[in-house]
Amino acid sequence: MSRGARAAVAALAVLAGSLGMSGEASAASRTPCRSVRLDFNPAFCGIDHVKYHGLVRGKHSIAVVQGRGPMTLTLTAIETVSNSESATITVAAGAVSGAVGFDVTKSRTKSMAGSWNVPRGKFGTLNAYPLYKKYSFNVYSKITGRSVGKGTALKAVGYRYEHSAR
Repeated sequence: MSRGARAAVAALAVLAGSLGMSGEASAASRTPCRSVRLDFNPAFCGIDHVKYHGLVRGKHSIAVVQGRGPMTLTLTAIETVSNSESATITVAAGAVSGAVGFDVTKSRTKSMAGSWNVPRGKFGTLNAYPLYKKYSFNVYSKITGRSVGKGTALKAVGYRYEHSAR
């Protein structure tokens, strides 16, 4: 039997198996990306509609220096930042990685250096934040073809520096 024929038979078996004797859909068929025999099967989920949203700053500072001016604040460090993905439904990281074009589980160690001159009489702060390329995607059921969730993926690409003085 060909691979396509096996997939069609499997999809029919899942569909037929999800209809109970009463003709009502079982919990497995109402839950997208799940099969009758398996609690979860990522093979039943697909990723589409990948969209690039540009560069975004991470939420949390990864390094900081402070001092009273006049002085130059210099921030030099080696930090590890990680790619990530999140979705409203469980989906295989490999499927997301394939769709967005990078390994969403990978970490990178990067060196950074930045400086800023604090004005006389001011107290200055220099923060470094991870910088990511942001992508959004849609998760769909390969059984029904319907959208079942959405998610985002972040690719670590560098750092963003922000300074303040008070």
